[in-house]
Amino acid sequence: MSAELLVDLERAVGPDHVRVDAPTAWRVAPGAAAEIAEVIRIAGRHGAVVIPVGSAARAPKLRGVERPRLLVATHRLDQVIHLDETSLLCHVQAGVTGLGLEKVLAPRGMSIGDYPPSILGSTIGGLVAVRTPGKSSVRHGFFEDAVVGLSAVLADGRTIHTRLAPRRATGPDLARAMCGSEGTLGFITSVVLRIHHRPETRFLAAFALPTMDAAIAATYLALREEAAPAGLRILDGAEAEHWYGPGVVGADEALIVAATAGPTDLAACDRDLIASAVRAEGGREADTALAETWWKRRHSAEPWPGPPPSFQVTATPSKLRGAYHAVRGAVAAAGASSRCHVSRFDAAGAMLFVTFVAATGHDQVRAAAEAGARAAGGWLLGARARELDPYLTALRAALDPDGIMNPGALTG
Repeated sequence: MSAELLVDLERAVGPDHVRVDAPTAWRVAPGAAAEIAEVIRIAGRHGAVVIPVGSAARAPKLRGVERPRLLVATHRLDQVIHLDETSLLCHVQAGVTGLGLEKVLAPRGMSIGDYPPSILGSTIGGLVAVRTPGKSSVRHGFFEDAVVGLSAVLADGRTIHTRLAPRRATGPDLARAMCGSEGTLGFITSVVLRIHHRPETRFLAAFALPTMDAAIAATYLALREEAAPAGLRILDGAEAEHWYGPGVVGADEALIVAATAGPTDLAACDRDLIASAVRAEGGREADTALAETWWKRRHSAEPWPGPPPSFQVTATPSKLRGAYHAVRGAVAAAGASSRCHVSRFDAAGAMLFVTFVAATGHDQVRAAAEAGARAAGGWLLGARARELDPYLTALRAALDPDGIMNPGALTG
């Protein structure tokens, strides 16, 4: 079977774009949506499974998959199909990276939006297919919110195009089912994204708050007043000292660094809304240089002070403060200390990035932190609502009865 499968794959995409990755795994790089459809049909005929690997930079996790595996990369699907500068819509193939698209948009005064630079090395197809908190922007929402249409190949080789129509059109939005499905419902081949004009102005600001609770309260007060910053981060006293040295804020205080962007008047308004919320919570302005350093580090002009965070947890706005205190308390009870910053703010909540300090039993400290986070209503990174699993299982069975499409995903 292996020889026949290899012959079929080479016929579909060309011998130069197929390589043996393991005795029962082949890495395939189609150059068009039609070739992806043919690769999926080949998988069905040979009892293989299809595993999207995006740019193919990293090896995928293949837990529980024993059938022949076709690791399908999209780096050859790297074209911008159409750019509508009036409607601010961009139709791109799935293998275009965020950085690649930004290079096309920047000379035209446009941008994907204020998303964390760390995500832009990923392909557009991967950003849409994998739903993680890292793809959020206070100003623009989650990355999948920018998706207004897409094309995908189903398990039987059929191609669907979700209709690009005004929101007044009726019917379900099938694009939303594909977003976050990790290639289990269909293989995304192209995406139509809503894009933005590059900001006219950017302001940076820093504020000191009397407590972490006050900093979180001020942040959500500003967001409720419809401030839409381009970036926002809260550092507790220990984290601020690690980043900037002693004396920036007191040990029990917190630091907010923020960036606002857009037309000058709107960027200034957003900055003033944050400043007003800070004052309402007893805070004060801090040295703007702190925010400038953060922004440079965020965009890789300066290195971040290591090590990376040990633990990440997300919580809704009402539970964020409780999760912060629960995690830090649990770490202390386990015999370690910690520091924390909060970012990735949106209407659904934010993420806590906790670093263990002087931890001797890292696994035990992490277990304590996870227990504390769950008890306070926090969600560990990558967790999902298990109550929906029966519906996801039924949908996958209807679209992919033979279990071809990325069967190891969304099962753990």
